Parts: sequence; C-alpha cells; structure tokens
Amino acid sequence: MRRLVVSDEAADRLGGAVPSPAAAFLLAVIALPALFWLVMLKRTTVYTAPEEWMMTTVIPAVHGWVETNLPPVELVVIGISALGSGWFVALAFAGLGLLALANGRRDLAMLLALGTLAFPMEWALKYFTSAEAISLPALLGAIVNTNDVGLDDIADFPAGHALRATVLYGIAAFSVARLAHDHRQGQIAYLVAAAFVGAISATRIYLGAHYPMDVLGGLMAGGALLSILVAVHVLRVDERAQARELAAQAERAASGRRRVAVPRRTRAEG
Repeated sequence: MRRLVVSDEAADRLGGAVPSPAAAFLLAVIALPALFWLVMLKRTTVYTAPEEWMMTTVIPAVHGWVETNLPPVELVVIGISALGSGWFVALAFAGLGLLALANGRRDLAMLLALGTLAFPMEWALKYFTSAEAISLPALLGAIVNTNDVGLDDIADFPAGHALRATVLYGIAAFSVARLAHDHRQGQIAYLVAAAFVGAISATRIYLGAHYPMDVLGGLMAGGALLSILVAVHVLRVDERAQARELAAQAERAASGRRRVAVPRRTRAEG
C-alpha cells in the first residue's frame, strides 16, 4: 500500500472510502434491535445448549492442547486479547486523540473522544442485563479492577473487549479512510480493523472468558455506537461543505454584480 498522503483540503472533504450517513445509520438500525434481542435472550436463557457444549467440551480441550504443545501461540493469543483491554483502549484513544490535535485535526480528535462512550455503554449494559443484581459500589470497584475483580468477573454480557475493540479500531480505520484519497487505502484500513476485532473477539472465547453470545453482544453494541458516531461525523462534514458552496456562490454572484459596466455620460448628452 502506498504511503498515506493527506492534503490541506482533507479537513473539508471526505475520502474515497467513507460510508454515506444513510448506510451508517442503517447499520445502527440493524445492530440496535439485534442487541435488544440478545439482551432479552440473555435475561431469559443465560446460555444456549450449543454454547454450553462448546465452552465445556471443545474450548477446554483445544486450549489445553495449545497451552501444552504450543506455548508461544498461547502467549500470542494473550497478547492479542490485551489489545482490547480497558487500559490499552483508553490509552489508545488518548494517544490517537493527541496525535490528531497535534496535526490540527480537531474533528477527528472529537470523534475519538466520543469513542470513549464505549466504556459507559459497556458499564450500563453489564449493570442492567446481569442476571444477578449488581450494586453500584461493586460496579465502580470492578471498573477500576479493585482486588483483581473486573467487570467480566461480575457480569458476562456484553464482552467488553469486543465492544471496545469494535469502536477503537473502527474509528481508527474510518480516520484513515477519511484522510486517504485512494479508495483502496480506506478499504485496506477497514479490513485490518475487522481482522483485529475478529481476532480479539475470538481470543475471549478461546480463553474461556466469554461465551459466543456475550461476544456477539459486544460486537453489536460496539457496531451500533460506531455507526452512529460515523454517521453524525459525515453529516457534519457534508453540512460544512454545503455551507462553503453556498458562500462561494454568493461571493461569485456579488463579484459579478460589482463588475457590471455603467456607461459614462458624455458632455453632449449632458
């Protein structure tokens, strides 16, 4: 892939692989009802029979074999999982936001700041969907991992790693597509982000930290938040572009009026 080149006009126009606001909102409309259905299913069934069989029979066997015979692979899996941890994602949001500000991109810095809504979204979903009542002190303690008790220890749904990774890597890929003039660069950024999100989500199942339903819920919640943020961002860029176009048209019209020639009166006419 060629090096990403950003022009001076990148702040005022969209790149080649940016989705339309309608497409982004459509994804949110699909993800939100699916998330609601998963929440209801989680509250009524906890786990499905196929999930229970896979997590109690298949995953422990695979995990045990890899841990015994391929220790380096086990370390790689743990490292990949860490790319969706709360501390890593928070630092990544902060670092990318500062980088955007340093390059004069306040719009992308604001988008990254809004991406941190993934954290309260996870906390709220865990609080309201847990089968057992969670007290607010217990929730606050789990947020900061007091006594090595984290959010995943007090509530399984949704998988926080999947939710946070979807928002972080999705916004990072969108930012590349937003700045890139080459359509392929944006597409490659989306594919890389999808690979990261998929790998992080798979590691949570492999490590036995979450059932597939929990991971799917995290992906749906993160996808809904990401789609809404992207749609609003693109709409704002489009509105600014329309405002500049109207201002340019008004300026051209005013300039044309100023250039109208007025014939002088001669002495004879006077």
